[in-house]
Amino acid sequence: MSKKKQDEFVIYVVTLSSVKRYMSIEFIGGSCGFIIAQKALQSDLFGMIGSMIAPIAIRRVLQWQQRISERHLHFGLRTLSRTGKLSPT
Repeated sequence: MSKKKQDEFVIYVVTLSSVKRYMSIEFIGGSCGFIIAQKALQSDLFGMIGSMIAPIAIRRVLQWQQRISERHLHFGLRTLSRTGKLSPT
């Protein structure tokens, strides 16, 4: 049984759209974070910190939006699946 587990392998599929999304968040978000923090705080150090924080913040906002949309979708499907409330007219 353990020998069979050693022969197994995992294939990860990375789509081009996910690579594009990652690159745009990292490069565009990081650059914008650097420029905004550097201009606002007049410091290159704060600009570098902003370039690290901006992509993290963008990813968290996108995850938050996805969770909210999934809740609304789940709620909508649950209400539509109740056939007792629907009338044939």
